[in-house]
Amino acid sequence: MIKKPLKANKNKAVAYCRVSTDEQADKGLSLDVQEEVCLRQIAADGYQDFEVIRDEGKSAGSLNRPGIQKVIDLVLNREISAVYAVNSDRIARNTLDHLNLMDLFEKNGVKLRYISQPNSDGSAMAKMVDTVFASFNEMQRRVVSEKVKTTLNAKARAGYFPSFCPLGYKNAQNPDLAASRLANRIIIPDPIMGPLITEAFKLYATGDYNGYDLNDLMYEKGLRTKTGGKLSPSRFYEIFKNPVYVGEVHWGDVHITEGKHKPLIDRETFERASKIMAGNNHHACRRRKYQWLLNGFVYCAKHQRRYTAEWHLNKGLAYYHCPNRTGCGRYIEMNELENKVAEKFKELELDPKFIELVIEKVKDIFYSRRRDYESKRQALINQRTAFEAKKKIAEDKLLSGILSDDDFSKIRQELNLNITNLNERTADLDNRQEIKVDIAQEVLRFASDIYSAYIKAPLPVKRHYLALFWERFEIADGVIIKSVPSLLFGELMALNYAYQKSSKAKFNSVLNSLDEVILSKQMLAS
Repeated sequence: MIKKPLKANKNKAVAYCRVSTDEQADKGLSLDVQEEVCLRQIAADGYQDFEVIRDEGKSAGSLNRPGIQKVIDLVLNREISAVYAVNSDRIARNTLDHLNLMDLFEKNGVKLRYISQPNSDGSAMAKMVDTVFASFNEMQRRVVSEKVKTTLNAKARAGYFPSFCPLGYKNAQNPDLAASRLANRIIIPDPIMGPLITEAFKLYATGDYNGYDLNDLMYEKGLRTKTGGKLSPSRFYEIFKNPVYVGEVHWGDVHITEGKHKPLIDRETFERASKIMAGNNHHACRRRKYQWLLNGFVYCAKHQRRYTAEWHLNKGLAYYHCPNRTGCGRYIEMNELENKVAEKFKELELDPKFIELVIEKVKDIFYSRRRDYESKRQALINQRTAFEAKKKIAEDKLLSGILSDDDFSKIRQELNLNITNLNERTADLDNRQEIKVDIAQEVLRFASDIYSAYIKAPLPVKRHYLALFWERFEIADGVIIKSVPSLLFGELMALNYAYQKSSKAKFNSVLNSLDEVILSKQMLAS
């Protein structure tokens, strides 16, 4: 095998400069100072061609830095012949990384030159000294890291959030000049994002929104990442899990339930949102290309694994099946299994007294919300009427020559904007009221006939019905061999508020048998 000869290194030098976040305030280590001293030495060594590569705000604990990665690429491509740095801790503060870089530089004919540290001449003693320096650099990084962790833990124990703030807050200087050193930097509500986080919690806690749709809505309202983008679904859901928004501080082993920062949401709303999220995630219904009604509810009786579902496009049919790689029986056509599950709702029955309680509760809630809706709608109409009146006055002043054309245009534009905004808010309020009417109708239908309500319900509501009554269905060879009631339905049955008709019939049969036995004994005794 003929080896391709390596190309000669270009006669070019690189000045590598780096500061970490903690070092940026140190003028003696600033990037400009490092660049100046490196370029001075590069010129003294006779290099005409050079390049400055910087890593700003980057730790040397790893090589995952854009600047050092660019240096490595130049070395591998033999685009340079020397790298200059103020000292070795600019290059790496990890001994293994340092040794690997030295080996890479040496194999590719690249010299490494330090400005304020002895340079290696390639001898065994020089390499040993260089390794000792690398070890001290790593030790220094670890010592600094330990000090930082100690300070952050102390700050958390004092009730202050110790790091970069979550979305909705911003890091700020404490205005209290008498505050302790730990409280110099605090987090405060972001005036723009903070109210949007609060609104997101309140809307999610109503149960009227799923996370994906609410993320879309809040993005339109202005809830953005720090770079101005839309939050990913996972990051949006993390908001509702983060207890910092109710004023708590959790940092490592430190758990403070009443931190020093201002909460963005009350605990009751936070816990209600958490329960809604837990209920939704329990049966794993997420946004997918295809929506499967029974995902998370049907299990393989043999392997105790959730069934999965898929479309067979060549047949135009969808199937549920056990995902076990060794297989466990036939695939079940989607409609066939979903119809079998629907039949289970025919077995359910609610006690008439319980139905009355449900209906009365629905009425109370509905009428209360309707009064709230009518009050809010009237307030919006009053505001719109006021703006329309102002618009008429402005028109009269324009025609009377009191207002100039430019002034009238500005006033009209502002008033039209306000009226449009109020129209949109009114339409949104009307839409949400229609949703509440639909929910009330659904509950009343459900109370009178559970099976009929389930069959007529859209897919998301059907999944709510499934979660309300059933924990899981276990399938073997296309047959439901076990139906496990939900915890709630189990409690309703224990209170005699709900029944499975088959169980009730068996129970009544047992009672009738007992009655017959008692009567027979009484007749024999007489």
